[in-house]
Amino acid sequence: MSGRTKRILYHVADAALFLGFGLGMLLLTVFVPSREAFPRGDAELWQYPLAIAVLVSGIPVLLHECGHLLFGALAGMKLARFGFRPFPWSGSTAGETAMYPKNGKHVKGKFVAFTLGGAVVNIVIGVALFLLWLFLPTRAVGCGVLSGFVFYEGVRALLPAELPAGKTDGAVLLGLIKKSPEEEISLRVLTAQGILYQGNFSDLPEDLLFRTPVVREDLPAYHALLLLRVQALLARGAKAEAARTLARLGEAQAEADEEEKEEYLRYLSYFEGSFEACPSPLLGIDELEKQLESGT
Repeated sequence: MSGRTKRILYHVADAALFLGFGLGMLLLTVFVPSREAFPRGDAELWQYPLAIAVLVSGIPVLLHECGHLLFGALAGMKLARFGFRPFPWSGSTAGETAMYPKNGKHVKGKFVAFTLGGAVVNIVIGVALFLLWLFLPTRAVGCGVLSGFVFYEGVRALLPAELPAGKTDGAVLLGLIKKSPEEEISLRVLTAQGILYQGNFSDLPEDLLFRTPVVREDLPAYHALLLLRVQALLARGAKAEAARTLARLGEAQAEADEEEKEEYLRYLSYFEGSFEACPSPLLGIDELEKQLESGT
């Protein structure tokens, strides 16, 4: 099945979920009458515009990112970057959460928990809002309207697809299950980050960075791996090989389109933070080039 066909199927499934859960719950709150003891009135009607305002502002997306943050933190990961764009229809990426492990143990399990967290929080909150609408003495129509859209946000994230803004959570999880080369590279990068958080480059097993599956060189995860390789080589004193690897990284970036460069910058956010416990701090591209040019 071609990539174009997969994207079409994803959009069809996405539209069906939106109609079924989102608009379906909206219509349900309109046509299901209030209980006889509490007839429909202004107390219900004003909840509709309020609920729509909450939806348009992107709160379901914010809940999704908070889910990633919560599950990642519970799994023992450290926050590298958290972003949310209100009114997400103005751009392709509404939210982003980047975390890395605090050590190199059980990285795959931590990554799975982090990846699932967004969808789980959306689904749980969506069900809770539906139950509030169903059982509160006065029909809380606002909860009913929100429940469908919040639930939809969680389920759609589990649909496996590779979109211009990046892979969905479902695609990442499917790759982990299938042990795809790209997800293997991502796990190696995360494992290296976890080891470096508590140690230095001498603690990294050589196989971790240098004996890896073959993947497309335009992938952001591969760029992140190359960045780690450069710094590992510098730590070993292999400056010539580090310079060649950095040049290879530069060539890959020169051929990348704007969306790929933006995705690469997201990966770089892992490496530009403050690693107080790391004797050999991770460096960005500019710092690496200066170090190579100065011969230090």
